[in-house]
Amino acid sequence: VTPTLMLVRFRKWDEILKLPQPDAGLQRMTAVWHFARGMAYAAKGQKAQADEERRLFQASMKLVPAEAQFGLNSASSILSIADNTLSAGIAASSRDYRTAIELLRKGVELEEALAYDEPPAWFLPVRESLGGVLLRSGDSAAAEKVFRADLEKNLRNGRSLYGLMESLKAQGKKEAARSVQREFEAAWKSADTQLRVEDL
Repeated sequence: VTPTLMLVRFRKWDEILKLPQPDAGLQRMTAVWHFARGMAYAAKGQKAQADEERRLFQASMKLVPAEAQFGLNSASSILSIADNTLSAGIAASSRDYRTAIELLRKGVELEEALAYDEPPAWFLPVRESLGGVLLRSGDSAAAEKVFRADLEKNLRNGRSLYGLMESLKAQGKKEAARSVQREFEAAWKSADTQLRVEDL
C-alpha cells in the first residue's frame, strides 16, 4: 500500500498505470490500486477512465473488512479520505472547483480525526491539495491560509511552501513571496522535479 501511495505523492502517473493489479484477496491493496489509477487518469484529463476507476475503488472499499487497519487507524477512515481526494481530483480536472473544494474540506476534517502514527497512515496532506485547488480557482487569500495551516502540521513541506509562495505572488505580496521562495528553494534543493500549481 505504502509504495503505491508514494507514487501518487510524487505524481508518477505513468508508473502507477503500469502497476499490476493486486491479487483479488488483497482488498486494501486493490482499493488503493484503483484509487491511484483514478488519480493518474484525473491528472491526465482522462475523465471517463478516472470515473471508472473511482467506481471500482468504491466497490473495492466495500470489500475491505470492517476490522481492517492501516497502522493505528481503521482502513475505512483512510479509504474515506482517499474517496474524497479522488472525487475532488476528478472534479478539479473538470474545473468544477466548487465541488472539489467542498470534498477536500471534508477530507481535511477526516484527516484531522486520524490517530497519530509514524509513519503517517495517509501520505497525501489534504490541505496541500485544498490549497492548490483554491489557488487554481482564483481564491489566493484562502489558499494562503490553507498552506500556512498545512505548514504548521508539516514543517518545511516543499509543496505547501511552493503553494504559499504562489498564493502570495497572486495577491501582490512580493516581499513575503520572496521570503517564502527562499524557504522553498532550500526545502526543494534535492528534488528532481519542478513544481506547478497543477501539481498540488
